[in-house]
Amino acid sequence: RFDSPYRAEIAVGVLVAVIAATADVRGAIGFSSFAVLVYYAIANAAAWTLGARLIPAAGLIGCVVLAFALPPVAVVTGAAVVAVGAAVYVFRNR
Repeated sequence: RFDSPYRAEIAVGVLVAVIAATADVRGAIGFSSFAVLVYYAIANAAAWTLGARLIPAAGLIGCVVLAFALPPVAVVTGAAVVAVGAAVYVFRNR
């Protein structure tokens, strides 16, 4: 109806608002940082397939190093969320 995924936008907005209101902000920042670095690592891995290799390799390595330099709780939580998302993706596509 609105030509956008408005339900998903509302759901994410509510989830973020609840987390920001109830969680330790430093923990939320760590988790968010991990998620963004994973996203950029995937983008660099995808760029690797376009032909140029040096810059995507440097970006991928940098993202992985920075992601695992975050506080351990952020890394574990972020990795768990990524694993659940990957499992849901695999399950839905079978």
